Amino acid sequence: MKKRNLFLTLALILGLAFTGCGGKEETTKADGSFPTAKTLEIIAPANPGGGWDATARALKKVIDDNDIAPEVNIIVTNKPGGKGSIAWNSLIQRKDSHIVAMDSAYIYLNQLLGVQGAQKLDDLRPVATLTNEWIGYFVKGDSDIETITEVTERLKKDPSSVVVAVAPGKGNDDHLSIMNVAKTAGVDIAEFDKNIVATSTGELIPGVLGGFYEVIVTGAADGIEFMKSGDLKCIAITADERLGGEFADVPTVKESGIDVVFPHWRGIVAHPGMTDEEAAYWETIIEKAMATDDWKQIMENNSWLPYYKNSADTKAMWEEEFEVYKGLTDAVGLTK
Repeated sequence: MKKRNLFLTLALILGLAFTGCGGKEETTKADGSFPTAKTLEIIAPANPGGGWDATARALKKVIDDNDIAPEVNIIVTNKPGGKGSIAWNSLIQRKDSHIVAMDSAYIYLNQLLGVQGAQKLDDLRPVATLTNEWIGYFVKGDSDIETITEVTERLKKDPSSVVVAVAPGKGNDDHLSIMNVAKTAGVDIAEFDKNIVATSTGELIPGVLGGFYEVIVTGAADGIEFMKSGDLKCIAITADERLGGEFADVPTVKESGIDVVFPHWRGIVAHPGMTDEEAAYWETIIEKAMATDDWKQIMENNSWLPYYKNSADTKAMWEEEFEVYKGLTDAVGLTK
């Protein structure tokens, strides 16, 4: 997950200050309805400072500051490792609906990529999808490349004709998004993938500016400042419709004639035995948090976009995306 800006550091500090400050006693409700404990836990499946952690702490802070769930104390904990699998396995083992974890497309990518301890779709219950960051395709500001279709037309003739770079490695959303675009456009993606460069996040933008790569794939927001300076131009984004601001004149991949929409979302997941009543409680407090001005300001500060889906809609998204991802990982030999 990419670190976005200074606000994440502030959010982390604030979150850490609130975490563990429990002034509420551990009791149970007399009628036995959920929640029966006074503490709810959101696990960030990574070290402090990344996207999962920042989102979890932002959600906790908004719920606390707006007194959305005064009956409980919400804490955020970190459980890194296995691209989320360690945290998600802890949900399965603990079988406690008072505990949820942040998730992303790694919820099924891990299985496809053969990550040790990876879960299958039915091993967990989605609670909600929260945010999204659309992916952008960037070239150097003075590049002759103007459109994504110019890239795919060249690749159809010769899959090695355009140097494309992703970070921090293959098998993530950025990599699979450009593979999906290429596949949909008729490119031989097995050959194309052999020529995709996997570099570090810190070297991605300097690499294209230095002329080592022709196209880079990264979160759209990561390129904003470089677009303002003229060092980079964005030739397409994976959104379902055009964005505003710096991206107002940037076409979507779909409007460019390639039928692909590809989100980079974050959500919340629970153990598989969570009941509908328990899921509804979490959905309610999340929906209330997302309706606040505080949440909207956090979204703007971090260049996050709203992408709310409830438990049922998230499950449907999982099932649809899994087939897309599997088709891509199968085609380039990443499926284990």
